Amino acid sequence: MKGTIGVLRILSLAALLAVAPAASQAAAPGKATADKPDAEKKICKREVATGSIMSRRICHTRAEWDQLEEQGKADLDRTRAMERSRSLVEGNR
Repeated sequence: MKGTIGVLRILSLAALLAVAPAASQAAAPGKATADKPDAEKKICKREVATGSIMSRRICHTRAEWDQLEEQGKADLDRTRAMERSRSLVEGNR
């Protein structure tokens, strides 16, 4: 159980790190957020990486957070499928 949770954390972090550079390059610096519609407003969260005591601020729009969540769910489903197939193969030995 703990191994699965660790894998999920790593996959979630990998998904966040994969999208973060692209999102930071796309954002125009110096724009005021007051004139943006709700869909384009940045939502910031603090995340502490495993093995670190420093938190990191990660900001994305609602759509980007939703996309990251969907990617995390897809990664989880793929991991579970691999675990199931591995247990089936090991069970046949």
